[in-house]
Amino acid sequence: MRRLMNAGCTLFTEFGYEATTIDQIASHAGVSRAAFYLHFETKADIIHALIANVGESLRGCYVALAELGPAPTLHAVRDWVEDFFKTCYRNGATVLLLQRTLQPNGKLFDEIAFYDDIMALLGTGFPRFAAAASDPEIHAEALLFFLELQALIRLMCTSDERLDWESIFRASAKSFLTFVKGGQPK
Repeated sequence: MRRLMNAGCTLFTEFGYEATTIDQIASHAGVSRAAFYLHFETKADIIHALIANVGESLRGCYVALAELGPAPTLHAVRDWVEDFFKTCYRNGATVLLLQRTLQPNGKLFDEIAFYDDIMALLGTGFPRFAAAASDPEIHAEALLFFLELQALIRLMCTSDERLDWESIFRASAKSFLTFVKGGQPK
């Protein structure tokens, strides 16, 4: 199963979801087509397994962040940001697949629903995330925070060594604290 998931991730990233066939996945994994069907009914099931796998890791990170609330220190959030990015880096192939290959149409991965779920989870520790459920402006600000993280994850997973990651971790932590404290732009 793990070999099929890894093969699917590799091929989806390289050729795209639509262009990749079950036969290609099975061949790349070194198994027969019949073996594929012992574990998955469709190639979409591989995507769902990959999402569940990385989603569980990311959800664990966000639980740890919620546990810092409601008034964490800059240092605590900065440490969380670094741990979060390390988790994303360890799951880099899947994270990049979700960012590059899948369209946010909800058929395979509903990105907005994922972030709404994370906002609800963070709402247990931070009132501003709880308010995002009913206030469209706060929801938009929270979504922008996640999209900023997503862009940085893509940079980290593609190993851009020109970036000062220590400064990025600190800036991300400051951005988060500004959001949870309801800071207004100057």
